Amino acid sequence: MRYFIIMRHAKAEAGENKLDFDRSLVERGWNEADSTARQLAEHGLTPDTILCSAARRTRDTLSAVMPHVTGDCIVHLRRSLYEADVTDLRDALRKVTGQRVLVIGHNPTVHELALEFAGQDGAALAHGFPTSTAAVFTLGFGLDTIRFDGLITP
Repeated sequence: MRYFIIMRHAKAEAGENKLDFDRSLVERGWNEADSTARQLAEHGLTPDTILCSAARRTRDTLSAVMPHVTGDCIVHLRRSLYEADVTDLRDALRKVTGQRVLVIGHNPTVHELALEFAGQDGAALAHGFPTSTAAVFTLGFGLDTIRFDGLITP
Protein backbone atom coordinates (compact mmCIF):
# COMPACT_ATOMS: atom_id res chain seq x y z
CA MET A 1 0.00 0.00 0.00
CA ARG A 2 1.05 3.57 -0.63
CA TYR A 3 0.05 6.35 1.76
CA PHE A 4 -0.16 10.12 1.51
CA ILE A 5 -0.19 11.97 4.81
CA ILE A 6 -1.06 15.66 4.70
CA MET A 7 -0.03 17.54 7.85
CA ARG A 8 -0.49 21.15 8.82
CA HIS A 9 2.49 22.71 10.58
CA ALA A 10 2.34 22.93 14.38
CA LYS A 11 1.27 25.98 16.41
CA ALA A 12 3.54 28.94 15.67
CA GLU A 13 4.19 32.26 17.31
CA ALA A 14 2.00 35.21 16.38
CA GLY A 15 4.85 36.85 14.52
CA GLU A 16 4.86 40.41 15.70
CA ASN A 17 7.95 42.09 14.28
CA LYS A 18 8.75 39.02 12.15
CA LEU A 19 8.15 38.08 8.57
CA ASP A 20 5.48 35.38 8.25
CA PHE A 21 8.05 33.06 6.67
CA ASP A 22 10.25 33.32 9.80
CA ARG A 23 7.69 32.48 12.51
CA SER A 24 8.85 29.61 14.72
CA LEU A 25 6.91 27.12 16.82
CA VAL A 26 5.78 27.86 20.35
CA GLU A 27 6.20 25.21 23.05
CA ARG A 28 2.65 23.93 22.46
CA GLY A 29 3.54 23.50 18.78
CA TRP A 30 6.61 21.38 19.53
CA ASN A 31 4.50 19.16 21.81
CA GLU A 32 1.70 18.84 19.26
CA ALA A 33 4.04 17.95 16.39
CA ASP A 34 5.76 15.36 18.56
CA SER A 35 2.39 13.84 19.50
CA THR A 36 1.19 13.59 15.91
CA ALA A 37 4.50 12.10 14.75
CA ARG A 38 4.44 9.55 17.58
CA GLN A 39 0.92 8.49 16.62
CA LEU A 40 1.90 8.15 12.97
CA ALA A 41 4.77 5.88 14.05
CA GLU A 42 2.45 3.82 16.26
CA HIS A 43 0.20 3.25 13.22
CA GLY A 44 3.15 2.16 11.07
CA LEU A 45 3.00 5.38 9.07
CA THR A 46 6.49 6.75 9.53
CA PRO A 47 7.33 8.55 6.30
CA ASP A 48 9.98 7.44 3.86
CA THR A 49 9.55 10.63 1.84
CA ILE A 50 8.74 14.11 3.16
CA LEU A 51 7.75 17.23 1.22
CA CYS A 52 8.15 20.24 3.51
CA SER A 53 7.72 23.95 3.00
CA ALA A 54 10.90 25.89 3.72
CA ALA A 55 9.14 28.28 6.14
CA ARG A 56 10.51 28.23 9.68
CA ARG A 57 7.38 26.77 11.31
CA THR A 58 7.22 23.86 8.86
CA ARG A 59 10.94 23.19 9.27
CA ASP A 60 10.45 23.22 13.05
CA THR A 61 7.55 20.77 12.63
CA LEU A 62 9.81 18.58 10.51
CA SER A 63 12.42 18.68 13.29
CA ALA A 64 9.80 17.39 15.75
CA VAL A 65 8.77 14.62 13.33
CA MET A 66 12.25 13.33 12.50
CA PRO A 67 13.00 11.60 15.84
CA HIS A 68 10.02 9.32 15.11
CA VAL A 69 11.22 8.38 11.62
CA THR A 70 12.70 4.92 11.49
CA GLY A 71 14.81 3.94 8.55
CA ASP A 72 15.80 6.00 5.57
CA CYS A 73 13.80 9.07 4.61
CA ILE A 74 14.18 11.45 1.70
CA VAL A 75 13.35 15.04 2.64
CA HIS A 76 12.44 17.61 0.01
CA LEU A 77 12.60 21.07 1.56
CA ARG A 78 10.94 23.46 -0.89
CA ARG A 79 10.40 27.18 -0.71
CA SER A 80 7.78 26.80 -3.46
CA LEU A 81 5.51 24.96 -1.01
CA TYR A 82 5.30 28.05 1.24
CA GLU A 83 2.80 29.80 -1.05
CA ALA A 84 1.67 26.75 -2.99
CA ASP A 85 -1.92 26.33 -4.04
CA VAL A 86 -3.76 23.02 -4.25
CA THR A 87 -2.67 22.41 -7.85
CA ASP A 88 0.99 23.01 -6.93
CA LEU A 89 0.77 20.62 -3.99
CA ARG A 90 -1.03 17.94 -5.98
CA ASP A 91 1.60 18.21 -8.74
CA ALA A 92 4.42 17.92 -6.20
CA LEU A 93 2.83 14.75 -4.80
CA ARG A 94 2.55 13.23 -8.27
CA LYS A 95 6.31 13.62 -8.77
CA VAL A 96 7.59 12.01 -5.57
CA THR A 97 8.26 8.38 -4.89
CA GLY A 98 7.88 6.61 -1.62
CA GLN A 99 5.41 4.33 0.09
CA ARG A 100 4.59 6.71 2.95
CA VAL A 101 4.75 10.31 1.75
CA LEU A 102 4.28 13.08 4.31
CA VAL A 103 3.54 16.66 3.26
CA ILE A 104 4.09 19.37 5.88
CA GLY A 105 2.46 22.59 4.74
CA HIS A 106 0.19 25.52 5.42
CA ASN A 107 -3.49 26.31 5.60
CA PRO A 108 -5.63 26.85 3.69
CA THR A 109 -3.85 24.76 1.04
CA VAL A 110 -3.33 21.55 3.06
CA HIS A 111 -6.94 21.65 4.26
CA GLU A 112 -8.26 22.22 0.74
CA LEU A 113 -6.17 19.36 -0.66
CA ALA A 114 -7.29 17.02 2.13
CA LEU A 115 -10.92 17.94 1.42
CA GLU A 116 -10.39 17.32 -2.29
CA PHE A 117 -8.80 13.92 -1.70
CA ALA A 118 -11.41 12.89 0.88
CA GLY A 119 -14.34 13.76 -1.35
CA GLN A 120 -17.66 12.59 0.11
CA ASP A 121 -15.83 10.87 2.99
CA GLY A 122 -14.43 14.18 4.27
CA ALA A 123 -17.03 14.97 6.95
CA ALA A 124 -14.27 14.87 9.60
CA LEU A 125 -12.52 17.67 7.71
CA ALA A 126 -15.57 19.93 7.40
CA HIS A 127 -14.84 21.89 10.57
CA GLY A 128 -11.28 22.88 9.76
CA PHE A 129 -7.75 21.56 9.88
CA PRO A 130 -6.08 22.54 13.18
CA THR A 131 -2.34 22.82 13.63
CA SER A 132 -0.47 19.50 13.76
CA THR A 133 -3.41 17.61 12.28
CA ALA A 134 -2.53 14.89 9.79
CA ALA A 135 -4.97 13.49 7.23
CA VAL A 136 -4.08 9.96 6.12
CA PHE A 137 -4.93 8.61 2.66
CA THR A 138 -4.36 5.26 0.99
CA LEU A 139 -3.46 5.56 -2.66
CA GLY A 140 -4.72 3.07 -5.24
CA PHE A 141 -3.52 3.29 -8.82
CA GLY A 142 -3.38 7.08 -8.90
CA LEU A 143 -4.74 10.24 -7.34
CA ASP A 144 -8.17 9.36 -8.72
CA THR A 145 -8.25 6.20 -6.58
CA ILE A 146 -7.41 7.66 -3.21
CA ARG A 147 -9.20 6.72 0.01
CA PHE A 148 -9.48 8.82 3.17
CA ASP A 149 -8.38 6.73 6.16
CA GLY A 150 -8.85 9.33 8.88
CA LEU A 151 -7.30 12.09 10.93
CA ILE A 152 -4.52 12.03 13.46
CA THR A 153 -4.66 14.91 15.91
CA PRO A 154 -2.28 15.82 18.71
